[in-house]
Amino acid sequence: MLEFLKSYDPFRLLVITLIAILVRLYWLTDDMLLIPSLEWLSIGDMMTDEKVLYKDIWTTLEPFSAGTYYIINYIFGKSVLTLRICSMILAVVQALLFNYYVSQTNIYDQKTSYPAFFYVLFSSINYDFFALSPVQLGVTFMLPVMYFLFKDVRMGEKSRNHFFAGVSLGVASLFYLPFACFIIFIVYSFAVFSSFDVRRFFQLLSAVMFPWLMVFSYYYLQGSFSEVFENLIQGTFYTNHIYYADFYSIIKVGIPSALLAITAFLYTISKSNFLNYQYSSMKIMAMWFVNGLLAFLLMNEWGYFNLYIMVPVFAFFTVFLFLGIERFWLKETIFWTIIAAFVFFHINNKFLDKSKALSNNSSILLARDTEVRFNGDAVREKKVLLLGANPAALIHNKQVTVYAKWNLSLRHFGDLNNYGNISAIYTNIIENKPEYIFDNISMMPDLIQRIPELKNMYEPSYDKKAYKLVK
Repeated sequence: MLEFLKSYDPFRLLVITLIAILVRLYWLTDDMLLIPSLEWLSIGDMMTDEKVLYKDIWTTLEPFSAGTYYIINYIFGKSVLTLRICSMILAVVQALLFNYYVSQTNIYDQKTSYPAFFYVLFSSINYDFFALSPVQLGVTFMLPVMYFLFKDVRMGEKSRNHFFAGVSLGVASLFYLPFACFIIFIVYSFAVFSSFDVRRFFQLLSAVMFPWLMVFSYYYLQGSFSEVFENLIQGTFYTNHIYYADFYSIIKVGIPSALLAITAFLYTISKSNFLNYQYSSMKIMAMWFVNGLLAFLLMNEWGYFNLYIMVPVFAFFTVFLFLGIERFWLKETIFWTIIAAFVFFHINNKFLDKSKALSNNSSILLARDTEVRFNGDAVREKKVLLLGANPAALIHNKQVTVYAKWNLSLRHFGDLNNYGNISAIYTNIIENKPEYIFDNISMMPDLIQRIPELKNMYEPSYDKKAYKLVK
């Protein structure tokens, strides 16, 4: 297999594309839904009503990612299948781009299809890598950043490399905000491996800020400039974390790939047959790894999919490992052992999380046929308000108030003794009139006590967990 992939031509890239499709094929028809993807699609669904992000929709979802989910909703509706297909296509595009970039800059001693294959491998280590997450969208624009850095150390410093790298980073951070901390990674790489002065530093900084200034200008004209800071910036860094998976489980998924990449790194640097620019490229990607760990700590939502930030690093060093091993039998043995281990870990983790979901004990997966009910009747295609997290209500319904993200909604619902909060809640409910209110945290009785009008507007279910609009 490795001998076949060692050459670099369109046929081998086509085979790698087919492998990527086959690996992800089972997920296209899987009966489980990823809770984060439901929430991302829900934001896009709300935007189809011409609501302004952050002003009319309280969320920490980045603007370009939200725009992507809006386009998907606008064209295909709230389609999880479309999300999965788009993720598959994007993973293939990224793998081909990664292979092209390292080939163009001659990072490896020979042109090979290994980079594309290992990119596909590492982008498939867990099932939620198949969900078109904001981090996957952002990585698409981090790959050009890598390319411009490699190009700089390979071919000599050019000012346009700084500019294009900065713009790419700015766009990437608008898909996934923690990528903004990669400015450290870029400044370090340019400063250490090329001629980098104060003028070029400000050129880079201006390039990073340019996409953000365009976005800020749009929201300023929409009258929601302050909401961008309050919901996107402060909401990401200063609100309580949302755990779709616990820290131990995330580490368990990421550690096999990390150990392989670290082993490959140590094996590679132990050799002395590389040119200076190749050593520089290794240091650049090692810095990516360090910055990726920093970005991981800044994440507001913790899930396996956040590990996608490391896919280019894992693939980069693993290619060096397999190009460096000369004995055919050893190379093939290690290769198939890694493949078998990754398949086992993938299937095992999916099985464990699916078992939790079927027992209603999962924070990341949800059965496709799950429904919310009012006195036994399924609630579908309705406008809803959610008090507390209730992802099942998002499968067939639309949120209509500003309270799209519960941890942000606590600014109002966290203190019901505050008159300003009660007034804002009342205004949001009266103006939008959600047809159903689902109360998972038993807050509605306190809310009715403070807003008596709601008692006449909404009929409670038998279990007092759902309320139906009656007038």
